[in-house]
Amino acid sequence: MNHLLYPIKNYLVSRKNRSIRPSTSKHSTLPYKEAKHFGILLLIENAKDAEQITPIIKKLQKDNKKVEVMLFQTKKTNENLVVPYHFFLVHPEQMDWSGNMEVVAVQKFISTDFDYLFCVSNQHVALFERILLLSQAKCRVGAHIVGKEFLYEWMIFREEKNTLASLAKNMFSSVSTIQG
Repeated sequence: MNHLLYPIKNYLVSRKNRSIRPSTSKHSTLPYKEAKHFGILLLIENAKDAEQITPIIKKLQKDNKKVEVMLFQTKKTNENLVVPYHFFLVHPEQMDWSGNMEVVAVQKFISTDFDYLFCVSNQHVALFERILLLSQAKCRVGAHIVGKEFLYEWMIFREEKNTLASLAKNMFSSVSTIQG
């Protein structure tokens, strides 16, 4: 897909998302010690972006948490993604103009009963909005975006440096302090 078409598709899918009825799954926060399954949605534009969340994934895995990662790459590059965690990669071409995505991994991700689902992105992504609306996750965590509060049970304010690494670190720090 021409990278110039992505913003148009993102806008149209965002408008289509308004008609989606949010998941009726029960949303709640669990103490960090009890949480077992984490999902991470990550917007990347290059291989370096994918590396930024490695420390958080390693901390989660060290604490015996199962982690599933979905990377959304807005621009296809020739870079090989070599990171020390398992992920699946999604591109805008796989999403139609209505926001539907027939990728089995995306459907599985939406239906997974995550204890926490982190949306690590510094910009609005219509596909992530759709996934968050339909998600069966118990607690959805993301960056504070005015007007998108309905997508999350827990919102994190962004720091001045506004990197994906700092956003992911703040999400992990906030969730890991939850006690029973």
